[in-house]
Amino acid sequence: MLRTYCLPLVLLSLLSFESSADVLTDKLQYERPKIGLALSGGGARGAAHVGVLKVLEELNIPVDYIAGTSMGAVVGGLYASGMSSDEIEKQLVLIDWETVFNDKAARPERSQRRKDDDRLYLVKGKIGISEAGVRVPSAAVQGQKFDFILKSLTLPVANINNFDELPIPFRAVAMDLATGDEVVLAKGDLSIAMHASMAIPAAFSPIELDGKLLVDGGAANNLPISVVRAMGADIVIAIDISTPLLTKDKLDRALAVIDQLTGLLTRRNVEIQLQTLTDADVLILPELDSIGTMDFSHVVQAVEQGRQAALAQQSQLSALSLATEKYQHYAAMQQQQSWQQPVINFIRFDNNSKVSDEYLLEHLSVKVGQPFDLNALESGIATLYGLDIFESVRYDLVNEQDQTGLIVKAKQKSWGTDSLQAGLELSSDLSGESAFNIGLAYTQQPLNSLNGEWRTALQIGEEPGIISELYLPLDTASRYFTNIALSWQNQDMRLYGDNGGRADAEYEVKRWGARLAVGRNFGKWGEVRVGLRRFTGNADVAVGGPSYRSFDFDDGQFFISAKTDTLDNLHFPREGHFNSIEWIRAKQELGADDDYDKVDIRLSTANSWNDDSVILSVQYGSTVSGDSSIHNRYRLGGFMRLSGLNENELSGQHYGLASVVYQRRLYRSQIVPVFAGAAFQLGNTWQDKDDIGLTSDDLVTSGTLFLGADTPIGPMYLGYGLAEGSGDGAAYLFLGQPFF
Repeated sequence: MLRTYCLPLVLLSLLSFESSADVLTDKLQYERPKIGLALSGGGARGAAHVGVLKVLEELNIPVDYIAGTSMGAVVGGLYASGMSSDEIEKQLVLIDWETVFNDKAARPERSQRRKDDDRLYLVKGKIGISEAGVRVPSAAVQGQKFDFILKSLTLPVANINNFDELPIPFRAVAMDLATGDEVVLAKGDLSIAMHASMAIPAAFSPIELDGKLLVDGGAANNLPISVVRAMGADIVIAIDISTPLLTKDKLDRALAVIDQLTGLLTRRNVEIQLQTLTDADVLILPELDSIGTMDFSHVVQAVEQGRQAALAQQSQLSALSLATEKYQHYAAMQQQQSWQQPVINFIRFDNNSKVSDEYLLEHLSVKVGQPFDLNALESGIATLYGLDIFESVRYDLVNEQDQTGLIVKAKQKSWGTDSLQAGLELSSDLSGESAFNIGLAYTQQPLNSLNGEWRTALQIGEEPGIISELYLPLDTASRYFTNIALSWQNQDMRLYGDNGGRADAEYEVKRWGARLAVGRNFGKWGEVRVGLRRFTGNADVAVGGPSYRSFDFDDGQFFISAKTDTLDNLHFPREGHFNSIEWIRAKQELGADDDYDKVDIRLSTANSWNDDSVILSVQYGSTVSGDSSIHNRYRLGGFMRLSGLNENELSGQHYGLASVVYQRRLYRSQIVPVFAGAAFQLGNTWQDKDDIGLTSDDLVTSGTLFLGADTPIGPMYLGYGLAEGSGDGAAYLFLGQPFF
């Protein structure tokens, strides 16, 4: 009987001893000095933080708290979410940082309507028009792509709203744009907190949070030692990667002066923070003189520099190391939990635009009942943003009543959905012949729940004109549409004979026109249209002998057209194709002076390797029956259309042009990429079908050398072209679209 009673007592004693041991272990763990990281901002230089984290992991040094500013908040937030230093480095290398600073949706993600905008010679930037007046965006980019990247990287902790509950407690530091005060972010959406902390003024749009406009925290507290200390850190490891101030001899440029002013503000608060460090704290200063704040192509180099700087402090850091077994236990607790892709049970829109939720759902291409697909969502959000009516398109995953939902937040442009856009067109052969036009377009969009739009464009200069166009999708998927346009244009038309490149006559052609069409879009890659055109006008002789007479003309056409467009860039393509075919039938019953039929075919494809690209293009047009009027003939001549010949020097009822263009990208930039290239062209025009031939006697050859840049005001070229029979050739300065 005694044995029966003793056994429970022994077990109870063992349990009590084990419990006491756990308490003792917890107490010892609690009594360990708490270590906090203070990570400064510095743009691309912030990758050095990752190198320091690698050394901390190698030395078995635990991290209990993290506070970061700007890029320090990005690296710190990812580490706090449970990502390892190796995973963070991998992600920083994979991110295409050039596109982060360019919100515009990639061309393949845009609708045919938006792709057609590239054919307008308009400045890329737009001015917003609203009831409040004329406004511009608050920054160069809204951070659309940056936001998606951060959101995607933090999905495993998306359900954590209190940053103290992250694997490592975390704080992000931003600045209140209205007051200049430091704002410490301790709760909410981790990705938004990281974004706000790195919302560089004028570069990224401010983030509105809790009634405050938040921007990059660098000017308020770029090295948040005080913040991590307030979290409970006993020992602070501070990593300062901020850009050093410039010396006097380097302050000779406007941008350098602006950078210096920003640096002075940042440096002042960093010095204040550094003064709070104690002998127990560790300060790490990576050598990053060769890496600028925007040098994101040097991520790997910055990581290594951070690693070397931490190793230089190894003797001091080693005092903070844990035994291997204890560190492994710590690391297991901090590791990011695996994330299972949920099935999307419902989709809801937070949409403040005229466009209907049904319209947005059709273009999102994410389906209810399907597993969450990040790549499909990225493409769908890019498509919505590419509609060009939203300031931002963001998403959240939520759980409501055991149902996983996708919330898409589509915020209409705050500076006005209507837009005003200017444009510039210039062509000059640098020998006295030039044309210059200025354009201005006003667009109202969206007109209705299906994202209809009305655009009126005015052009003044050598070829004045005006066009007012209505584009109306007919269903939520934008498969079908109607297009109505009214136009007027004044053009000069020169006629050349055999006078060594000198014009025999010049007409001033004025034309009024109307167009009605219906069409069918095929995804984002193609469309078919059918419709009617009606023109009336007059051609007055401006220069020419008595054999040239002024005349009036009328034209009425039925047309069918089809095209596919997958080019990644219309002006300097590296991949994709553009193909089009149009058949025109002019009939007297439709108002034409004469009956005729025309067909126009254009085929082009682009391929690239590394920085080199080759574009192949073939164009053919023919008046297959009847004769079109002199003002309506095909024309060749000018830059990239048999360079070396005069503008539109050749004309006829038929034409053919084949070209091979090689271009090399000299300077990679999302703002102004620069190219150099060469082109070879072969073509001619013919008045009669029987004259068409493919022998060397039938065709004109042409060669071109050029430098090009895809500038914010349009594609610009400086080139030299030489055509068979053109004498010394011609030099060109060209701003516009010459290729297709």
